[in-house]
Amino acid sequence: MRRVVPVVPLLAVGAFAIGTDTFVVAGVLPEVARTLRVSVASAGWVSTVFALAYAVAAPVLGALTGRLERRTVLAISLVGFTLGNVASALAPDLPLLLLARVLTAVSAALYVPAASASAAALAPPERRGRAMAVVLGGLSAATVVGVPFGTWVAADLQWRVTFWLLAAVGAACAVAVAVGLPALRLPSGPGLAVRLAPVRETRVGLAVLTTALFMTGGYLALTYVGALLAPATDGDGTVLAVLLLVFGVPAVAGTVLGGRATDRWGALPVLLVAVAGLAVVLATLPLTRQALVPAGLAMAVWGVTAMATQPAQQHRLFAIAPGSGPLLLSLNSSATFVGIALGGFLGNRLLRHGGVDALDLLGPVGAALCVLALCTALLGARTGNRPDRPVGAAGEPARPAPDGAATGASPR
Repeated sequence: MRRVVPVVPLLAVGAFAIGTDTFVVAGVLPEVARTLRVSVASAGWVSTVFALAYAVAAPVLGALTGRLERRTVLAISLVGFTLGNVASALAPDLPLLLLARVLTAVSAALYVPAASASAAALAPPERRGRAMAVVLGGLSAATVVGVPFGTWVAADLQWRVTFWLLAAVGAACAVAVAVGLPALRLPSGPGLAVRLAPVRETRVGLAVLTTALFMTGGYLALTYVGALLAPATDGDGTVLAVLLLVFGVPAVAGTVLGGRATDRWGALPVLLVAVAGLAVVLATLPLTRQALVPAGLAMAVWGVTAMATQPAQQHRLFAIAPGSGPLLLSLNSSATFVGIALGGFLGNRLLRHGGVDALDLLGPVGAALCVLALCTALLGARTGNRPDRPVGAAGEPARPAPDGAATGASPR
């Protein structure tokens, strides 16, 4: 076991790099547009293509690589991640940058679930939850440290340097995994058809649609946050990095508060309050983005409300079908990235047709999508004889848990 001790933090570093790579583009988008001589709307495809590739690849690669040895899977994913970032840093034009982002996204989609599963398998049974939390904590840390740092680097040096740094971290992790991770095989996971089967449950479909809607609403604005907050930052990348830090720290707090509130008051009330709060933030962005202080307050509330949705939504999915919990969370992850992709795409359409003036529409349109998410959440809760009643693996109703109590394993 002594050989395994440093492995879990190592896997978390890889998750940190991937989390930073996933979200940092929003902060460097104006610089990417200027360097490649394209509009901000066109540069938004960099985020959209990454998210869409991740959403499609995650369940497919999970099914195709389930029988492979984990060290091999992790090493391959990190090598692909490294090459994707090298290609991103070297890309001379937008089409080649988009191809590079596809390679990076596919590699990231392979790494995260494999790293979480490996951490759990390598830890003693009584420490498996904490081991998985350490790995996933790398993703959370990316929003607090990685994204603001990457944005600051892009502002003071160049956006390509951010991708070079991520490539260096990926390469170091690949070598460390190949040398330090013991050979590990896990029981074969279910095939792709089995992974997608739970969607036939109406409440599952509505829950996943809810995630896609509020993520689309949020990322309609967040994808273009650099341009959106330009009146408050005067185009200063360092100030933008500070605002992203103001977003990231409350985002982590929002995850914790959302989990505790879910345990106390139940998943649906917390989800409704969080999504409603997110809608208010987005609807008022045309006002708050004009000056630094209101923009900072908006980013802080945005971070809390956006991330408070996650524990509540994951809890709801576990409660719907405890026996299929991991599969449902995989689908929810795909819905998250579908939402990120759609947000970038819809924002692109708005900016392409409306120009700079359309920046004021991004928040309100996103708020409208969050209102639709509230409707689908309520509809899902009312589906069936008992709202949010757990469904067993065979589709039979399970014994309902007391109000506010967790059903099945905790997703946090």
